[in-house]
Amino acid sequence: MIYPTAADIKVFWDWGVYTLEIMRKYVALEVITKEEFEQITGVSFDKPAASADLGTTAS
Repeated sequence: MIYPTAADIKVFWDWGVYTLEIMRKYVALEVITKEEFEQITGVSFDKPAASADLGTTAS
């Protein structure tokens, strides 16, 4: 049995123990799938959660 399971990870996510970075590592380690990542976090695995301000201005 693999520990933690997806159910365990969800509990720790809900408690605020895990960050998105940690969650992405669990996907890389194949503990959870991309789909489970998205179900647990509510964030798309392949799309960044935030945009970067590159300091450009509109003309």
